[in-house]
Amino acid sequence: MSKRIVLGVFLAVVASAITAGAVIVVGQQGEGRTVVESYIPPEKALKPSELTKIPAGTPVAELTLPMDYGRFHILPPGSAPDVYAPSPPPPPGLKRAGEDMNTSDTLDEFRDHELFIEPSYIPPGWELTWAHAEAVMWDDGSRWDTTFRLQYDRPEYFDIRIARFLIDPDGQVELIGHPAEGNIRFAYTLSEIRGVPVVYQHQAPGERIQALLQVHFVTDNVVTFIESVAIDFDELIKIADALIAQIQEGSS
Repeated sequence: MSKRIVLGVFLAVVASAITAGAVIVVGQQGEGRTVVESYIPPEKALKPSELTKIPAGTPVAELTLPMDYGRFHILPPGSAPDVYAPSPPPPPGLKRAGEDMNTSDTLDEFRDHELFIEPSYIPPGWELTWAHAEAVMWDDGSRWDTTFRLQYDRPEYFDIRIARFLIDPDGQVELIGHPAEGNIRFAYTLSEIRGVPVVYQHQAPGERIQALLQVHFVTDNVVTFIESVAIDFDELIKIADALIAQIQEGSS
């Protein structure tokens, strides 16, 4: 049986923390276990009233759901199950023998990982503080590199996180649409970067609570998402643009 990468519970915890005024996330320990730490929001982060920028593209709230967009399947608000993406099925005849997980504050030991990437653009002031890689081991001695995560920090600002997951070649990344009215904090917008479909999660128009800001895209059966809080959304787009350019250059 293939695993599914679950994102919804993780984001729900983060969203609750933001609503309460104390944020957020350190990372994940192993499969399905998230470590969350709370602290006072950084003094220099943008205030909700300053997060008025809506990225260019097609607002999902104006579309009929469910719908497909590239490798994304966007479900109506309130849909279940709340999952993110299916992992690849096991190779025929092989059994899972274990996992290999490594964490560091530098990138040196991860450069041979299949999902490794060193962003060519990170906003000035943010520095790498955490890197994490995972692989699945099979009973014939082979391995699949499945997960790669990075975290960048800057004093008095929220961190920037980048995560990459190997997904089923026949699978789709599932996102749950946000309500178009009522108590909404987030909104999705569909766009493209260098010809690659992307989904932006950004502050809903008029929202007064800090939203978790994200960029999602899929390349070569790897889903990448970039996220932060209370930052100029253009900075996340610049990171995504740089990553996509690096990926396309590496596959050419």
